[in-house]
Amino acid sequence: MEILLLALVLAIGFLVAFAVGSNDETMSPAVGARIFTVNTAVAIGGLINIVGAVTLGTNVSERVGTDIAGGSLLTLPMVFAVLLAMAFWLLVASFTRGLPISTTQCVVGSVIGVVALAPLLDLADTGTYMVDWSVVGQIFAGWIASPIIGFAISGLVYSGVRRLQKRATGLASRERQERIAAYGLAVFLIITSLSRGGNDVANAVAPLIALPEFQGTLYIGFLAIPMGFIPLLIGGVGMALGLAVIGRRVIRTLATEVVTLSPTSALSASMATSIVMFVGTILGFPLSGTHVLVAALVAVGWVSREPVRKRQVRDIIISWIVTVPISAICAVGMLALIQPFF
Repeated sequence: MEILLLALVLAIGFLVAFAVGSNDETMSPAVGARIFTVNTAVAIGGLINIVGAVTLGTNVSERVGTDIAGGSLLTLPMVFAVLLAMAFWLLVASFTRGLPISTTQCVVGSVIGVVALAPLLDLADTGTYMVDWSVVGQIFAGWIASPIIGFAISGLVYSGVRRLQKRATGLASRERQERIAAYGLAVFLIITSLSRGGNDVANAVAPLIALPEFQGTLYIGFLAIPMGFIPLLIGGVGMALGLAVIGRRVIRTLATEVVTLSPTSALSASMATSIVMFVGTILGFPLSGTHVLVAALVAVGWVSREPVRKRQVRDIIISWIVTVPISAICAVGMLALIQPFF
């Protein structure tokens, strides 16, 4: 591949990572519990996202980038189409309503779209038979199971916390519990951000990992650097910048518009999210942290009997339902526009 064309691919990957970062709501529990300001949350979240991307991103990237396509490598026009479709839908959601849509669903829908629906464009060696539907089934099962598990863990943890709070005597004792919860929340948010960095960078650069140019190892003196490290680093930096420039609106949506949070309830939701996402990332499953966090927030609202803003939750769920088909259609449309230039 010519160097200028490869640079263009990386630039588009950076754009998608920027869009992914603009839709990152990981730090919203700390903002909702008034532990961090939005600016502090953005700074901490961006830095940890970069670390998570380069240290934990490889397994998930390979599963999304090549396993869905039955082990086949995507063509360059397909990669362009997937990346542009993802960037389009993520930025639309972030700019218009500030809705925390699932970036995982964006990339999976886009990859399925270009592989399964490409015969509509008379492209050879494509079609539904090229999709490894068993892998797709595993991913969909993870999307269904992960919020249920997150809801259960969050609800159980916060139920235990509520029992401890009832035993506390005096305002000073309860305030001390909330301070301890605030410190615990910071720890779990770091774990969650690391996991989200590794999981979400796959959503941005998985199609790049599937390119032949990013297979193998780059040797610089005594250093042996996996070629896949390059798009992972670019993706991590892109996510950090997207979070800093646009992500504040999405953070505010989950921080204030789903349920009222305290440090203890925010800790319960973040603990559930960090556990589910960390296990999923280590196993290489492209889970949706958005699904898990929203379910965990609803759980603490249900346990505390705080009013859950059902309209906001409904809008978020609808955006999840339409994301896969819209991403697939957008990807095919982008492929139709791009293919004549190759």
